[in-house]
Amino acid sequence: MTNGKWQVTRADRPAKKFDAEATHTDPLALMRKILLLSLLLIPLVLRAETEKIPPEKELKTLVRNSLLAFNKGVQEKNFTGFYKEELASVFREQMSPEKFTTAFESFFEKKGYDLSGVAKSEPVFDEPPAIDSNGVLILNGHYPTRPNKITFTLKYLGEKTVWKLVGINVQVAPVVENTGTLPSEKELKALALGSLMAFNQSIQEKNFDDFYQQIAKLWRDETTAGKLKEIFQSFIDKEVDLSPISKVQPKFEEKPAINESGMLILKGSYPTQSSKVVFTLKYVYEDAAWKLVGINVNLTKNETKTEKTDDE
Repeated sequence: MTNGKWQVTRADRPAKKFDAEATHTDPLALMRKILLLSLLLIPLVLRAETEKIPPEKELKTLVRNSLLAFNKGVQEKNFTGFYKEELASVFREQMSPEKFTTAFESFFEKKGYDLSGVAKSEPVFDEPPAIDSNGVLILNGHYPTRPNKITFTLKYLGEKTVWKLVGINVQVAPVVENTGTLPSEKELKALALGSLMAFNQSIQEKNFDDFYQQIAKLWRDETTAGKLKEIFQSFIDKEVDLSPISKVQPKFEEKPAINESGMLILKGSYPTQSSKVVFTLKYVYEDAAWKLVGINVNLTKNETKTEKTDDE
């Protein structure tokens, strides 16, 4: 975020520019709440015999049991049972219980990290289950649970007729429901203006409490009115006023669209007489309405060109 900086737009005349941005973490990049368990890869010796892929029903049970066992370790803040019962011997030989716990103890403090929902849901395999050249069974997929989607990559090695873990990667991310359709251009312009005028009111009042209540719950869960005020304090200090945009029509620089994460993205500008207001607004569909989850505003003041004459 760059505030109150100078940008040279002409060789002889600088234009003053203010910009700031606040946003919910992008769900695909995610926004915000993505808890990533780094994949553990264990060097394996090529196996002489190739295991057969179990039936789909057994694979789903295998995934569920592994994730519930890991979740139990997180909730109890103790991986002793998971280490002894779920990990392959080749894994345990290369990592002690203490090192394993140290590697994942950060998850003990993660809020919202709970995989218990997999017990009541069926996993969906995003790729066909396969056994690689090292005899490792690889399972990639997800659980379509709510409010968080659980994505997994699990790797197993067969030991005494039982599949044991040699790699685990789990992601828990909030689901962005996309039940809305792309509004008409008239509605999009009204949506953008409404958001920016609410933002402007907060600047004029030097208080973001009302603005905070209007944004999406997804974003409210990650920020506060006080934090929003801190982000845009430079606008308050510079006494920025966006009210002139209400008298002009916005120009969308990119075609408004709903991306693969279910976010409605609006990028454009208001060419007012005194300045150009450039914006990027991001919305998610909540409670039958598009709610703001990200805002970027860039204000560049126009300079009045004056002619200079010499007295004779």
